Amino acid sequence: MKLSRRHFLKSSVALSATSVAPALTGLNMAQASEEDYKALVCVFLFGGNDAYNMVIPVTDSAYQTYWQARPNLAIAQKELVPLSIATENDIQLGLHPAMESLKTAFDEGNATVIVNSGQLVEPIIGENNPNSRVPDFLMAHNLQQTMWQSGAENMNDKLGWAGRMVQDMNLSGSLSPLMSLNGEQKWLRNNYVEPLVLTSDGAGAYNGLNNSDRVGAMRRHFEEQYVNLFADNYSTTMANRYYENDALDESLASVGELDGFPQTSLGDMLHTTAKLIKVRSAASLQHNRQIFFVGLGGFDTHKDQAGNHAALLGQVSDALTAFYQEMKQQGISDKVTAFTMSDFGRRIMANDSGTDHGWAGHQLVVGGAVKGGKAYGKWPDLTPGSEYDYNNGRLIPEIAADQVNATLANWFDTSLDLETLFPSLLTFPHKTIPFL
Repeated sequence: MKLSRRHFLKSSVALSATSVAPALTGLNMAQASEEDYKALVCVFLFGGNDAYNMVIPVTDSAYQTYWQARPNLAIAQKELVPLSIATENDIQLGLHPAMESLKTAFDEGNATVIVNSGQLVEPIIGENNPNSRVPDFLMAHNLQQTMWQSGAENMNDKLGWAGRMVQDMNLSGSLSPLMSLNGEQKWLRNNYVEPLVLTSDGAGAYNGLNNSDRVGAMRRHFEEQYVNLFADNYSTTMANRYYENDALDESLASVGELDGFPQTSLGDMLHTTAKLIKVRSAASLQHNRQIFFVGLGGFDTHKDQAGNHAALLGQVSDALTAFYQEMKQQGISDKVTAFTMSDFGRRIMANDSGTDHGWAGHQLVVGGAVKGGKAYGKWPDLTPGSEYDYNNGRLIPEIAADQVNATLANWFDTSLDLETLFPSLLTFPHKTIPFL
């Protein structure tokens, strides 16, 4: 049985999703034009993705160095999915064979690879500075996940960079435009707008409300006027959350099921993300900007990597491809950019049947706004002892995560102060990377 949201919204206790959050300074709830719509979708690969077995050189000389570094885990050259892109130092790239479905987006110029990226607080490669600073907590899962979501110099900030970003923007919406389908995440935290934490199916279920007596009791609880201000505000907040959830559920149900999405955990999350994008103009949302967080675990591949990693990469590829195709179907591919993050890369040399924690990796970026046809960054020298070798096969990044993040933020809103959002940029000659 569904309660009447209209009845609730007419009552004096109705609040918007943002009005229960403190200090709404700087937020303007006026609706922007449909043409102004944009969305960012972060796909976090939890555990530390072995990016050097995700994106692999096709060029013979670079492939031979790759194979010599990890003969027990190297993907056979003939099995690679060749891409029509090369790095800035002319190394042709291919994908792991489990990711063949994503080739279409690359062929259409709507996907690219950010090569050898990772956490940096200042440039290291090419600087010849033995005192170059390295980020704190390298190769520690939880702290590196936090750094990706905070920014390299913002670890002590309780907020995430996407959350801080929206504080400087005028956003529209009945509900928060910050949405996680993978639990509460620091990336979305900010001072003004409370993020929505959704299930992979979208709105949550109130399983305890399974008969009219319980629904009636809840209605009386919501509509009671309490003398105690804490109790009154708590009741109001609970009522607001229930009816927001109910309205969101109705909006998503109006879309129905979208075709082509794999029935996997990441496929389900991106399926719901696509539905939330499709109903962005519904009364329950009214969004002209949206930010989504989805994720997939299992990438801490210390052993049995070959089969496990292939299955994970296949899930990433198939889900991202389905999402990309749906955005094309909706006619807004150029307004939605999806990108990967991961704790860190893996050590180039295998430990037997897997890989240990590393530093640099690669990121995928998919969407109609992507300036494809090329990769961004240089393919590093994988030879032991090269300038890229930080510690026995753990590679030093050449592109900073904050440069990638700043590029995404600048595409989302060109008026943002990027150096305030990412203080580490003050040490880099280029603040952004031109992949968007």
